[in-house]
Amino acid sequence: MKPFWACSCFVLMAVLYLIYQSIKWGSEEHKWQEWFFKGAATAMSAVLAGYGYFSAPASGRLLILVGLCVCVAADVILDWNFLAGTVAFGMGHLCYCAAMLLSQRPGRVNLIVFLALAGIALAFFPQMKKLAQGGSLYPYLGYALLLAAMASLAVTQKPLMLVGALLFVVSDGMLLFLIARKIKTKWYDYLCLGCYFLAQFMIGASTLF
Repeated sequence: MKPFWACSCFVLMAVLYLIYQSIKWGSEEHKWQEWFFKGAATAMSAVLAGYGYFSAPASGRLLILVGLCVCVAADVILDWNFLAGTVAFGMGHLCYCAAMLLSQRPGRVNLIVFLALAGIALAFFPQMKKLAQGGSLYPYLGYALLLAAMASLAVTQKPLMLVGALLFVVSDGMLLFLIARKIKTKWYDYLCLGCYFLAQFMIGASTLF
């Protein structure tokens, strides 16, 4: 049953994602439809995590499920208010971090990876000015450090969680450059968001495999 659920959720997520992109890049704006299909695509990962939790209840799996549900809301909020969406995603990452801390205590390797990722985040701090749009940069720096913490904790977790965390880092890095450099090519947007949805799917799938 686990492979069936995983494949079903992946196919549905892919279809919903492609519908979202077709609406987004269409000739007319349909914001409510965009928000619905974007959130629904992420919700498929939450459905998968829900199946993982209810088939074998555990606090870590529940936290991943909650984190994914928060990210469903964050997907919509981000398009409405970028800062509020960033905060919402940060709350999702806190849930992922808590789940990983319950699974395994961090060690030296996690610390080294965190320091490396935090250094990269600080190096790209000036690029975040485009995100802040004249406001404070510190919420975005805080989010970047939280993302670094999530990715560093994933290094010693299940392979699916690690792949999901790394894809999240890649996706957010691409999003930063998309906004900072005003990249408007369709293929870049498809790749950036494709990495994001695949990241969430891998995190959800980590509750099953």
